[in-house]
Amino acid sequence: MSNIETPPDKFIETDTLDSHAVSGNEGPLGGMDIENNDTQSISFNLAGLNSRALAFFIDLILISIVALLAFGAGTSLLGDSSLEPLDVERVFVPIYLLLFFLGSAYFVILHGYGGKTIGKMLLGIRLITEQGDSVGFWKSFVRWIGYYISTAFLFIGFIWPIFDSRAQSWHDKIAGTFVVKD
Repeated sequence: MSNIETPPDKFIETDTLDSHAVSGNEGPLGGMDIENNDTQSISFNLAGLNSRALAFFIDLILISIVALLAFGAGTSLLGDSSLEPLDVERVFVPIYLLLFFLGSAYFVILHGYGGKTIGKMLLGIRLITEQGDSVGFWKSFVRWIGYYISTAFLFIGFIWPIFDSRAQSWHDKIAGTFVVKD
């Protein structure tokens, strides 16, 4: 994988109340520093939009493969018989609901447990909190809800890191998370 992306050259200073101010100082390796009044400093490199988008695309492909297999199984259950539309709904609506739940659980559980989906693992990026910790299941769930907000406005929330000094998408801002390079 070529290293086309360059990490932002902004530092973020936080105090114990989690208020943020961005300074123009360049950090080590062009990364981001988070400091608080307890003289604790955390440095990490933010993941660029390209690696974030590719990781998400890989995750969607994996979820789509599972969805296709499930719909294929549902179709084979229908066979060649001529069923009424109501019978088709009885097969596909439960499959759709199950896949929606499994797709949601995929992101919430993998982000909550280790901060990495399979796509993020392959690209060497992960999800962390402002303190550099694992996100946990609650923030992961909140971030997943934020996906719908990011999507609702013509997907602008997903490309927002281009314009944001902290390289956060809308769902990251809602959950208080960052995507960083491992």
